[in-house]
Amino acid sequence: MNDEHLNRIRADLGAVAAVAYLNTGTAGPFPQAAQQTLLDEAQHNFEQGRGDILGFERVIQTLDGLRAAFARLVNADADEIALTHHTTDGMNIVCWGLNWQPGDELLTTMLEHEGGLLPAYVVAQRFGVDVRVVDLGLGNDRAAVLAALDEAITPRTRLLSLSHVSWSSGALLPLDEIVALAHRRGVLVLVDGAQSVGAVPLDLHASGVDFYAMPGQKWLCGPEGIGALYVRWDRLSLVKPTFVGVFSLRDPESYTLNGDFLYAPSARRYETSSIFRPGAAAMLASLNWLEETVGWEWAFDRIQRLANRARDLLRKLPGATILTTADHAGLVAFTIDGLDPTTIAGTLRERNIVLRTIPVANGYVLRVSTGFYNTEEELVLLRDTLAEIIKQG
Repeated sequence: MNDEHLNRIRADLGAVAAVAYLNTGTAGPFPQAAQQTLLDEAQHNFEQGRGDILGFERVIQTLDGLRAAFARLVNADADEIALTHHTTDGMNIVCWGLNWQPGDELLTTMLEHEGGLLPAYVVAQRFGVDVRVVDLGLGNDRAAVLAALDEAITPRTRLLSLSHVSWSSGALLPLDEIVALAHRRGVLVLVDGAQSVGAVPLDLHASGVDFYAMPGQKWLCGPEGIGALYVRWDRLSLVKPTFVGVFSLRDPESYTLNGDFLYAPSARRYETSSIFRPGAAAMLASLNWLEETVGWEWAFDRIQRLANRARDLLRKLPGATILTTADHAGLVAFTIDGLDPTTIAGTLRERNIVLRTIPVANGYVLRVSTGFYNTEEELVLLRDTLAEIIKQG
């Protein structure tokens, strides 16, 4: 595909005309298809109301379509997908749903987002689980990552919870090898996919991963408040729902006043009740636009090539340290000696260049997200603007 395809894609994304949008890792730009669907659905609800049976049937069709779209993206079955509010929701569902015993271990890493760490900490407080945090460095050394995890696993370890792509360093961890290692030791694997879904190709069946939590608002360019959780089919019985509602049931009549009820025979058991209808419809529109108009193969390839280009441009700046190696997805983390990342990010925003800072153990780093819609000219503009800032001190 050529520049004409890129121009058509950019024309569908209003925000990219206003700024150099280099922060998909926080929230992707909203496509026109999703925006129009959001407005149309809200208008329909306003004009027709939300109380008749036909409206409810439309919602069910949307949710079924949304599970199927997520499943196609990650090579899973729709019955293995539960719709959630965000990645953190999925991480909590799994952490809370396992049958923990005092003295069990939950293994995680120093590269994790709070959305993965905090559910583990609460489980530790309430169930007497020992949480161990493994130092993987920046996550750039594949062999070192595998060795550190292998050494950290003990006979008491029941769950390994970690990110596929580190939100702070941008490192792409070797998921297939990590899962194989953990399974050989009898350990389940829960993955925070916030920075991988929509940024790199995924085949969850082939990976063997047990649980994979996903957001909609980042690389999938959807609205906030919609996400998904993959639960491998043969792991459904291991994760008990913590919150339940009518959507959790096999059907609305599958319960009695004696306390008997039947869960849905799929990952839908982790869903509860009403969902924001315009948001769900807009999320489905975003996924369909990405699949049918953008093209996943094109998007994945472009994200990687632009990330490589960003790294090459930034590494030549005086005092720049690039934290992200070539084995990454769409994030490039870096610092500039002697300059405050937060101040730099603010100065860039004043010049219509949007990226963000990320807190790390010893301060902050700058992070660029290279979306499939970005241009090389935007990366050169970033490099030149940073060079000017460095020159001015």
